[in-house]
Amino acid sequence: MCHGMVHMKQRKEVNVNGDSAMTRREMVVLAGVTAAVMCGVGGGLGGCASTEEKEKLLITSGVVNLGPASDFPAGTANTRFMDMYGIVVVNSSGEPAAIRPKCTHKGCMAKWEEDHKEFICPGHGSRYDLMGRVTNGPATRPLPAMLAERLADGMLTVDLTKLYAL
Repeated sequence: MCHGMVHMKQRKEVNVNGDSAMTRREMVVLAGVTAAVMCGVGGGLGGCASTEEKEKLLITSGVVNLGPASDFPAGTANTRFMDMYGIVVVNSSGEPAAIRPKCTHKGCMAKWEEDHKEFICPGHGSRYDLMGRVTNGPATRPLPAMLAERLADGMLTVDLTKLYAL
């Protein structure tokens, strides 16, 4: 005994395969190291972006069939392609276009706010109208956009390779 503490011998157990089993102390140390590594990796990769703001893996090249032009009436923004292609299909006055809502100020992903009928950047507050034109800075350039191509059968397509090159 040393200063009133009892020293206990650590017991090593052997499992059925003949391997040494982990002691309780080794297990606690391993769990602590694992937690520290996971927190470090998670914190390092996360940056300042929330889970919702982290960019997903997107398809950014090739021609995408958007569907019939009738799915995109004037005065609307359709966000159904955002998760897969990173685009919003908008139609101000009869000419559907694909917008990539990556803010031209610092590169945050602006979100379409249906209630306000505008794209709003969560990073620094830039705002864009339905067609991606800046209505409130600090951004000074419009969102990357291109008109959708209308095929003979009424279907719309957009070339992501060209749009992502803007």
